[in-house]
Amino acid sequence: MIEFDKLDEFFKRKIILEGKYSGTYYDLHLHTKASDGFLDVKFLKSFLKEKNHLISITDHNEIRKSIKSFEVESINLIPGIEIGCQDGMEILAYFEDPKELEEFYKVYLEPYKNRYRMAKSYKSWEYYIEVLKKFKTHTSLPHLNGYAQKNFIRNKEYLEKIIKSVDSIETYNHSLDKGRNLKAREIRKKYDLKATFGSDAHTRFDIKSYERIENNEVFEELKIIEKAKQLYSIVGLGGKHLKYIFKK
Repeated sequence: MIEFDKLDEFFKRKIILEGKYSGTYYDLHLHTKASDGFLDVKFLKSFLKEKNHLISITDHNEIRKSIKSFEVESINLIPGIEIGCQDGMEILAYFEDPKELEEFYKVYLEPYKNRYRMAKSYKSWEYYIEVLKKFKTHTSLPHLNGYAQKNFIRNKEYLEKIIKSVDSIETYNHSLDKGRNLKAREIRKKYDLKATFGSDAHTRFDIKSYERIENNEVFEELKIIEKAKQLYSIVGLGGKHLKYIFKK
């Protein structure tokens, strides 16, 4: 289900394969308290201890926790961000250098953050695709066949154009069901792109559930039960978005 073999060299060369590890954990899409998640760096450090891992903190239009994590030597990290564009299109952007991520954020994103919508900005996807060319990056489109406004297949007429502008398609997002992820894989194959994958975690429960999928411990039947347990997380995420709105 997870296309490890389609991961680009941009990420593969960052994976550590030496030493003794109790397991592996590769997650290129997760959220912290800096945006709409409930995860913090302290938990990530503990969770990843003794694991052969590679993660990317991809908060919505935010980089505080991603940058802070580079101060923690035990976390193997790709600098990342989930860019929310003007109309709700989202782009995962991964950077070679955390300093370039900081520059991108301060110059090209922070001044244009939407005052009321955490996952939106006042700039278009075309703007960000062009800006990202100034840096050493790898771009991916997440949850193409997601739910509601996250279903870009149904609500973005320009989808083919942006697909041709990025490097990868996210072909496994743990928040989505099997059918939706398989559709993303079909699109990746059609356009001959690379793949990314991740938990899209907002809570500790999400990360631990995704870890079991990576280790082939969770079958579809069990995943249905786990989805039911995520209701409390959904309510909590809604609360964080409302707080963002009223804070402004």
